[in-house]
Amino acid sequence: MTLTTAPLTRRGLLLTGAALGAGILAGCTSTPPQDAPTPAPRDAAPDPTGVQAQGDHYGVGLYNTRQVADELMWIDENVQPLDGDRKRILITGSTAGAGQLAAAYLLKRGHTVVAHARNEQRAADVHRDLPGLEDVVIGDLLDLEQTRALAGQINALGRFDVIIHNAGEYGLPDSDLLNSNSLAPYLLTALVTPPRQLSYLSSDLHLGGGLRLDEVRSGEGIGYGDSKLHMAMIATAAARLWPDRQVNAVAPGWIPTLMGFHNGNTTTPDSLRDGYMTQVWLAEGVEPGSDVTGEFLFHQQVETRVNELVYDTRAQDQLLAAYAERTGVAFPTEG
Repeated sequence: MTLTTAPLTRRGLLLTGAALGAGILAGCTSTPPQDAPTPAPRDAAPDPTGVQAQGDHYGVGLYNTRQVADELMWIDENVQPLDGDRKRILITGSTAGAGQLAAAYLLKRGHTVVAHARNEQRAADVHRDLPGLEDVVIGDLLDLEQTRALAGQINALGRFDVIIHNAGEYGLPDSDLLNSNSLAPYLLTALVTPPRQLSYLSSDLHLGGGLRLDEVRSGEGIGYGDSKLHMAMIATAAARLWPDRQVNAVAPGWIPTLMGFHNGNTTTPDSLRDGYMTQVWLAEGVEPGSDVTGEFLFHQQVETRVNELVYDTRAQDQLLAAYAERTGVAFPTEG
């Protein structure tokens, strides 16, 4: 397998406030162009819960763009099984967008994949779209009690080789963003039996983020950029505290998923394929350089423009302490 890196087209946007605010987002999604082909519909078979999948195959216009649907069809038609070790992989937020693309690609490569859905409807959708999944775990990361229960579901399935913390929200109230994008990945990291490898989806918007320790402790809420800084800091803290694990933060870029066009954008500058292939590259670990750990990556390269707090060990410890105070769950120092 040869993985290519797209030109770093977002670099010119980083200094443009409007573009930065518009959304160089993790796990992005958006309104598709009208001239893109629609995937052929399939019969919507019920998932194991008895819920019927919604819309046409891959949910164009409902939970995916046509660009994502086209990429899912490309994966189905072109990706070949891996000639090597197969892994057991869990991906949160994998019913649409970059998470679903990574899940589809890894499935076609022959890995065992468990998806995560926020509710039974989205579980039915991904069961229909990716019929080769081993299982789908269900839990809404906006609700911390559901997140704790989700950790229990994951542990009940047994140990994983790789967990990709892909799930994330955008455009919600600050209190919701704190739960879904900061406290939830922390709880899942602390409560789930740690795999050999973890990846956390961040964003270039982490550059404007802050620690917001008082807001974490109080539950008052944080901004999107803050939450994506927190995701990156969870990754670098885990890499430091669990030196026998491979842990990284990943920015997928500004890609054409529904979140990518959330603010009314009609185009995105980054490659959709490159937006999920770093997660695949790390998970498989067969290409040169894919054994990297403790870094912030963009398109299979170590990112040089990173908020200084990401690698600040004192700040990491302060954030973990605030999480423990808020949730009552301490970060395990031994993975």
